[in-house]
Amino acid sequence: MARNYGSAPVSAEEERVLRKFGRDRRDPEQKTKDSDPYPSTKEVQDAHRNASVDTRTTDIHHTLGSRPTQASPGNHVHNGSDAPLLLQGVSITGSKGGNAAVASIISALTRLGATDNTT
Repeated sequence: MARNYGSAPVSAEEERVLRKFGRDRRDPEQKTKDSDPYPSTKEVQDAHRNASVDTRTTDIHHTLGSRPTQASPGNHVHNGSDAPLLLQGVSITGSKGGNAAVASIISALTRLGATDNTT
């Protein structure tokens, strides 16, 4: 095989290897890198800066308070001043002198999560 001007001489073995693996090989087109699926830092900061607060229960930010769209503070006591009364909307019925009132109280407490182990 004739060599090109300026190229080093190639042995028969090197020529065979070049023909098999290199000289006529065509590399596939380089793939473009996929775009980053995550938002940029600026996009995240803009989303937080413009996020609504206390307009819906699904908002990502909430202030502390007793309104339905606010988060409860850790020291709330369910006494009606800073959170709803614990038994608000629960009615206890029956005579104070009889077992019907006790049964009504037990029923109200079980609706709040108490376990009824009475006999």
